[in-house]
Amino acid sequence: MRKPLANALDIDLRGGLTDQVTPHAGAALLIDCIRRSGVPAAAERHLPPKRSPKGLDQGRMTEAFLLLSALGGECLDDFEHLRRDQGLAALTGYQLPAAATARQWLDRFHEPELLAGRPTQGSFIPMESDGLAGLRTLLTTAVRAYVATVPTERSVTLDVDAHLVESSKATALPTYEGFRGYQPALVSWAETGLVLADEFRDGNVPASVGLGDLVDEAYAALPSGDWRVSVRSDSAAYEGQLLDHWAGRGWRFAVSADMTPQLRAEVTTLPPAAWHELAVEADGVVREWAEVPYVPTQRYERRDSEPYRYLAIRLRQPQGLLFGDGAGVKHFAVVTNDWTTAGGALITWHRGKAGTIEQVHRTLKDELGAGVYPSARFGANAAWLRLQVLTHDLLELLKAVALDAELRNARPKRLRFRVFTQFGRVVHHARTSCIRVVGRVLAELLRPGLRRLALATWPPGA
Repeated sequence: MRKPLANALDIDLRGGLTDQVTPHAGAALLIDCIRRSGVPAAAERHLPPKRSPKGLDQGRMTEAFLLLSALGGECLDDFEHLRRDQGLAALTGYQLPAAATARQWLDRFHEPELLAGRPTQGSFIPMESDGLAGLRTLLTTAVRAYVATVPTERSVTLDVDAHLVESSKATALPTYEGFRGYQPALVSWAETGLVLADEFRDGNVPASVGLGDLVDEAYAALPSGDWRVSVRSDSAAYEGQLLDHWAGRGWRFAVSADMTPQLRAEVTTLPPAAWHELAVEADGVVREWAEVPYVPTQRYERRDSEPYRYLAIRLRQPQGLLFGDGAGVKHFAVVTNDWTTAGGALITWHRGKAGTIEQVHRTLKDELGAGVYPSARFGANAAWLRLQVLTHDLLELLKAVALDAELRNARPKRLRFRVFTQFGRVVHHARTSCIRVVGRVLAELLRPGLRRLALATWPPGA
């Protein structure tokens, strides 16, 4: 008889477990939150009707996709793993769809005729299908459920950005980085972490295309009211008519400006006294700022239009060191219509989007399912992205309403570890069913969370 290794697992593993058990008992909180938000009911109203009455309805199919992403599924085949979870089926009241069924449902968001106008060369953003428009309504439903249940200030900072996703699919197009993939654009609400609007795009679509419409769509997702709006963006939004549009709506903006030869000439001729220290980085790089007396010539500019404010940023290496490109100094600029905030504070505020929208990109790509797209069909991928965004927003709602403060900033990976992954066993007794969980989990997590969800003020019809 062979002697086991000293560090080997010294216990046998055997099959034959027949109890209905689930490792996802904590998902009860998420299921309750999803249903109270009104998203499944809105799916029944706004998604195109199913071709057959058989199978899951639109509300349950939408909920199944949200659970797939929240519990760590990254592709449609992961439905097969969750389908075997009989305890999860007891929680939801239905068995999650098979992967093939889920793929068929997702493919219905693709309408080939909407891509008929695609040019042979250049970028193209097709109109959204009726199904995608319905999913956008579900996103608006989640946003308004958040505003109704979570105390929020009447100020909203809209952060605008796009991210790249590499793909080996034959239909993926080259990006500006050289690889093939996609370049979705998002607008997030910085103060809450919610994503208000998304747009799936081919990899060759410049981030600047259609940006104004996307930001307007994000604002439309907010409930009606007197909102104080600010917009932050990189140079993708540096376009005169777009800036005029935001200024005309009474919105404050701060946008990275292209360093044109004319602007660079103004920046490099500033006297030394014009520069003010902003910060000294950990590597010794000195960050400085200065006001720039610069007014670009714009043919469409009205005579009575107010010029915008330009702020220059200068990065200086410690003496004797150079940046990677051989330069000792780098210059950047920001344009804004805010003439009252101190320049240094405004630049710091503009840089703040690195901690909001860029973190949203990371979460969607690395911890939800937006890092890999499941289809060669444009509409199916657009629906997949919107479902990931919807999952993200509902997780933000769950954290704000049901969970303790220590988990308020938890990303999906931590939520799975601390909340969703809880052992439960389905018990049938006296014609009733329940899920038995560890007493401490019930007392410290599930019961308080469900109580908070029940006591929250949900919007009418949710």
